[in-house]
Amino acid sequence: MEKKLFADLEISKEVKKAVKEIGFEEATAIQTATIPLIMAGKDVIGHSQTGTGKTAAFGIPAIELLEVRNKKNIQSLIVCPTRELAVQASEEIRKFAKYKEGAKIVPVYGGQPIERQIKALKYGANIVVGTPGRIMDLMRRKVLKLGEVKLVVLDEADEMLNMGFKEDVETILLEVPLERQTILFSATMSKEIMRITEEFLKDPELVKIDHQQLTVPTIDQYYFEVPKGRKIDALCNALDVYNPSKSIVFCNTKKQVEELQGELQGRGYMAAGLHGDMRQVSRDQTLRSFKTGKNDILIATDVAARGIDVDDVEIVFNFDLPKDEEYYVHRIGRTGRAGKSGRAYTFVVGRNQLRDIKDLSKYIGRKILLQSIPSNADIHEIKQVELMENIKEVLDSSNNLNKYMNIVEELTGDDFTSMDVALALISLELKDIEKLNKLSDDLHISYEREGGGERDRKSSGRKADSRGKEKMVRFKIDIGRNHGASINVILSGVARATGLPGSLVGKIEVKDSLSYFDIPEDVAPVVLKSMKNYKVKNKVTNTTVYESGKGKGKDKDKERSRKSKGDSKKR
Repeated sequence: MEKKLFADLEISKEVKKAVKEIGFEEATAIQTATIPLIMAGKDVIGHSQTGTGKTAAFGIPAIELLEVRNKKNIQSLIVCPTRELAVQASEEIRKFAKYKEGAKIVPVYGGQPIERQIKALKYGANIVVGTPGRIMDLMRRKVLKLGEVKLVVLDEADEMLNMGFKEDVETILLEVPLERQTILFSATMSKEIMRITEEFLKDPELVKIDHQQLTVPTIDQYYFEVPKGRKIDALCNALDVYNPSKSIVFCNTKKQVEELQGELQGRGYMAAGLHGDMRQVSRDQTLRSFKTGKNDILIATDVAARGIDVDDVEIVFNFDLPKDEEYYVHRIGRTGRAGKSGRAYTFVVGRNQLRDIKDLSKYIGRKILLQSIPSNADIHEIKQVELMENIKEVLDSSNNLNKYMNIVEELTGDDFTSMDVALALISLELKDIEKLNKLSDDLHISYEREGGGERDRKSSGRKADSRGKEKMVRFKIDIGRNHGASINVILSGVARATGLPGSLVGKIEVKDSLSYFDIPEDVAPVVLKSMKNYKVKNKVTNTTVYESGKGKGKDKDKERSRKSKGDSKKR
């Protein structure tokens, strides 16, 4: 169905003001369909997956239907299966109700002292969001009085039944007045759900959002597990290591776009923002700058990004997890266009979003893989490779370097060697990396590659190196010393082509016309796909599997190392 802007929905100016302040522009499909029905007093069955914006779909009508003169009696009861969902829903509804006079939202759930919740209820609440168990407990204590309830919402009803709350849900529904409005959201429509709808809902309107499940085979999809408050640092490290020629960073709100744009520009990145409040002239200018490469990072909201038609976007970053699954498909579809391959990285913070990313994987029918956030060590590796290549170009060029000879002679005359001078210059060139990228290694304590076993979580936050403990695959690439390749060139090429951190690459051997490198077996398919016809040192290369299932990869490596006598080097 056609989605509407929040500005076009028949909701109060107070709620519209709050929605605009949050930064939301367009209502999701479930919001567009259900808000008018609930506002009209209809019972509704919402057949919708997690991550489609259901909280606003029932939360906004709950606020709008409040009788503000009746401040202390509970008018809406929202039942959620878990404590996390109850907290999340109450926080979101509170934001929507910011300018609604008299709206008082109270969450009730287990795991928190019940006395505090009793006190909050006695002080007054007209919207209560809670879990079945705690609601039942407060009902038994005669603290939660439901005689004035006009609206009941069962959020993720199928999940509540799966968790064994069937009797509690039925008891709660029998306790509230018969003359009420009942809203039920469920991802599945089981026999038990249908029985509840038949018994407790009156002529309900069924809203089923038919998602168009899209798979994009040319796009590799990953997620980063990021500690709270560290997303900007993680994004900067990813930009530095992957170094995409063009990338789009998606945010959920206009406010976040503007904040992120200012932060990235302050760190020296060529970033521009795009959102719905911009004039058309400014939008066109921003898109023109992005297409021509004047700005290589575009930060955008979903609505603003609709007009983007650029074929060479290498990476899409979901800085905010999209609030609608369809938005995710649209976002990542901005890369991997015109038959090219692309990559998408989603930033995940906290348990709720980890669950959301798994639901998203089910929706798209494809696994979104956990990826290690590039570390400062990875940045140093990449920067060193770049510096080495730049130095070689200067040495190979016809530039007259003799004019700088007096500086070297003066320094070497002060008991410094030419090696000391070279090291000092390299240090000056690389010293700002730590300042610009404040992401410390403690960011990686939660990283555990799927299928790779438990990482060392007690090593002061450093990633444990498990290359000697897991099966490796050896790849052969048809480029060697005769083509200008080196260990650092191969390392940089693999990292840039695949998006994998350099720390995953094992042994690298460089021969005259061929090179070999080792990769953990579980990520080998990514390498094989990403490095097909990949250009290294201006040569289109062919990368193939040379040897699979190398076990721990030590004995054969030692044998090759002895034979190659200096042509191989263990990193």
